[in-house]
Amino acid sequence: MQSSSGIGVGYNIQIAVDTKHKLIAEQQVHNKVSDLGLLAETANTARENLSVDQIDVVADRGYYKIEDIEECKAAGVTPHVPKPLRGSAVRQGFFTKEQFQYDADAGVLICPGGETLEPECKSRIRDNDAAGVVTKKACKACGLRAQGINAAF
Repeated sequence: MQSSSGIGVGYNIQIAVDTKHKLIAEQQVHNKVSDLGLLAETANTARENLSVDQIDVVADRGYYKIEDIEECKAAGVTPHVPKPLRGSAVRQGFFTKEQFQYDADAGVLICPGGETLEPECKSRIRDNDAAGVVTKKACKACGLRAQGINAAF
């Protein structure tokens, strides 16, 4: 298996469990390091092994791949997988945009510190998608910043 330190002997085990009956519904062994791309294959085979038309599956963030999610839905599998927190902002310890609340009525963002962030360009901020540019006056004086916590803007 390929890893960050080179190639090592190892396997990635996938197990699907029927929580109602406490039985293993599917098991697979892969030499792929990441779980990305394995959800639909494992879950759909488990659904077939259980002889049911529809199942719900729960998996961790490591399985979140939009193509897998769509394939699951098309196959009668309802996935419950949290969206991963990826990107340079997360690696650098910044707040993620999901931690900001968008007030549609006022057209402003509310930061995790409770401050109102006025947009410099209102047309660019929408539905808690903090892609717009906000004024950073509140960020410079924020008490959270003194604790080493930063915003992703």
